Amino acid sequence: MKVLLLCVCSLLLTLPLPAAEAITFSGGATKLVMKEGRESVSLTGGATIGSGSMTLSADTIELGGEEYRYVSCTGSVLLTDEERGIVLTTRSLFYDRIEETVAVNGYVEIDDTANQVHASSFRLFYDIQRSIVELEVSVLLLRHTDRGPMVCQSDRLVFDRTAETLDMSGNARVAWDGDRYEAQRIEVDLESEEIVMKGAIKGVIGG
Repeated sequence: MKVLLLCVCSLLLTLPLPAAEAITFSGGATKLVMKEGRESVSLTGGATIGSGSMTLSADTIELGGEEYRYVSCTGSVLLTDEERGIVLTTRSLFYDRIEETVAVNGYVEIDDTANQVHASSFRLFYDIQRSIVELEVSVLLLRHTDRGPMVCQSDRLVFDRTAETLDMSGNARVAWDGDRYEAQRIEVDLESEEIVMKGAIKGVIGG
């Protein structure tokens, strides 16, 4: 039997999920569909959900799929993961709670406080378990160092948060400590501050 519940007051519930962490959620207006196979939750009016160490807030949040696996957020999206030191802002976001991946198609900014990195792009894929962030289209990454900010730009960038490495490809450029490096591909080790350039290399050092 289909059960439809409409609420215009703030709601806070916990759903026990055997396949993933439980979700806590709240919103100004909430619609729940509990029919088996069609379970869904739609939150509007300043919606917030929490799952593990992650908190998501947005104008609208929809949860669906088996065990409420999929989370779609639109409008003023803010993702905060205090355990991993991640803060992400965008207009639209998709989160797979089972695969633990975050996908953004549109302008996005991400702060990694653990690695002192701030980045922006127009496409993002974040594999939470592997600690890999993939950025595409007009990528800009800023890294704080003792020798001043390291400015990295490219068409595509893969950031391994655990290894603290950047793999930049397509019009890759790095500006740091008065030096400039350009190549088709640039690899940066953020811990050792080693830069490796490959393909059509040019730059200025000691400038």
